[in-house]
Amino acid sequence: ACSEFGIHPELSFIKELYDQKQAAFVSNVGALVEPLTKTQFKNGGASRCVGLFSHSDQQQAAQTLKCQVSGASPKGAGGRLADALGSGAQKYRTTSFTVAGTATWSQGFDTRAEVIDRRQGSVRFREYQQLQTLVSNITGVKHGNVYCEEYAKVLEEAIHSSEDLGAVLDNVELKTAFEASSSLEQQLKQVARLIMARKERKAERDFFFVSLGGFDTHKSVATVLASKFKEVDDALRMFVSELQAQGIFDSTVLVTHSDFGRTLTPNSGAGTDHAWAGNHVVLGGDLKGGAVFNEFPKALLEGNDQDAGRGRLIPKYPWESMMVPISEWMGMAAGHHAEVFPNLANFNASHIITRAALFRS
Repeated sequence: ACSEFGIHPELSFIKELYDQKQAAFVSNVGALVEPLTKTQFKNGGASRCVGLFSHSDQQQAAQTLKCQVSGASPKGAGGRLADALGSGAQKYRTTSFTVAGTATWSQGFDTRAEVIDRRQGSVRFREYQQLQTLVSNITGVKHGNVYCEEYAKVLEEAIHSSEDLGAVLDNVELKTAFEASSSLEQQLKQVARLIMARKERKAERDFFFVSLGGFDTHKSVATVLASKFKEVDDALRMFVSELQAQGIFDSTVLVTHSDFGRTLTPNSGAGTDHAWAGNHVVLGGDLKGGAVFNEFPKALLEGNDQDAGRGRLIPKYPWESMMVPISEWMGMAAGHHAEVFPNLANFNASHIITRAALFRS
């Protein structure tokens, strides 16, 4: 459909990174159980995700990468990858953080997500010094009930973790004047602080989850997107500048996810509705950027071979397309592919970007 591509004018910093080969686009991706054609979508014959076009279901799908199962029981893709890196041959010291409240993506079977407040950082139990003995008594009791035992364990870990991490972050000074005002800027500032404290935390592999809403553009899509894209671009400019000042951008990768793309045909309110496939961004100092990965749709007209109706494009590539090479770049051993990406065996090599294609090292 296209031989030349443009980028929204409010994403000028991403364009700068793209020109510097530190940003890339991954096209035609979305939640899939296995490859799915338009005929199979209409008539059956292939497995599909539950709750297609539903915000809640597809937000979970993008976070678990197991969209045939509803809810969070498969745990998050980031958490499962943290599990694999922490238990693999090299046993990396791995931590998973979320700066956007409780997030499925960050939670593994063995990895517990650390919740960070976007304004205050690691929020500590203010009365801990006065109630330390009481807390120890509560958490030190051996309970016969498994739920009570798990609650006591989680409470103890949460209090000790926030105390230890809070003490470390108290002494962090960033390299740049990170004047955060928007929600995304505040979230990324906390990530930058945690990265700055990586040596004190003895970190070897870290995961960070941040989130920005407001893209459900059922009306006034042009105005809303301009505002949201500027918010994203401004936040990324400050964040990447800080990482570069820390000398850590070459060891960092950022990747976007979303519940779904939007319809290619407008609605009556000059907006767009829930769809499926979309295009996403990968940033990092070690990228082989300046490229659009995956085959772009052959046509964008209504009724094309990927159109499930009203310009809802069926993805040709799964989320794993970009997440597999990222996981390998982070050090995941080959033997962990199946546990981290349970649907990976349903796709062939043509659906997955190689690590050598996406990264320089």
